[in-house]
Amino acid sequence: MLNYRIDGDGPPLLLLHGFGISFNIWTNLTPLLRDHFTLVTVELPGIGLSPLPPDTSTSLSASLYLPAAVDALEALRAHLALPRWDILSYSSGTRVAEAYLHSHAQRVSRAIFLCSAQTASAKANGLRVAGLVDAHFPALGNWVLSGWRLRFLIQLLGFNMQRDPRVPAWFREISSQPVDVLKATLRSLPDFGARPIVIPDHIPALFIWGSRDLITATPRHPSARDLIIPVTHAAPQTSPREVGEAIIQFLVLSSSNPEGMG
Repeated sequence: MLNYRIDGDGPPLLLLHGFGISFNIWTNLTPLLRDHFTLVTVELPGIGLSPLPPDTSTSLSASLYLPAAVDALEALRAHLALPRWDILSYSSGTRVAEAYLHSHAQRVSRAIFLCSAQTASAKANGLRVAGLVDAHFPALGNWVLSGWRLRFLIQLLGFNMQRDPRVPAWFREISSQPVDVLKATLRSLPDFGARPIVIPDHIPALFIWGSRDLITATPRHPSARDLIIPVTHAAPQTSPREVGEAIIQFLVLSSSNPEGMG
């Protein structure tokens, strides 16, 4: 069973974290949402106190990680006896949400994708090359995802190289996660993040993009599903009010509430 927390009151909203940061990414956002929703925050397989996927004690295959995460989320939904829930996903967690929607669309009322793990082809190619190098020299990949290299990547990609008091906490948390889980998360991104997120047409969805996000491929011609706000990739913690207002506008003010708990 995935490690999870429940907070708030209202229709159920599942929150899926991003790369290695666990459900602590939502610390600044949950106070703005708990009056509107029953928040189900989880730690994805292998992160924090959540167990690794079954049959991965010796190796963690990227091809198995997404299906294992989807199965674990569905098991949690059944355990909580929720007929349906909304989903708020962030960063690499948006790819978990995408996979869950394709497997269990009937269990989702609406979906929000925040700072989606969808990047430009050039950046995806860089990640692809890094993956190939890591496949032959895993110790090099471990080195990159540790120490000052990891801290630099966090400050660059999450905070646009701005000095921010949250960077040390992000570094401590991500560096404490199993490096094989971090690698599997990156390798599980479809086409290393270059493939656009595709979801069933009948599910109402909102994509929240950051105009200052260095990771995502923010659309040049936004559709009705796209909302662009002036935030970085660390938006859930650095800009919780802007993000929270967008979530509430979409889930509460502009549409009827989905089925609740019980």
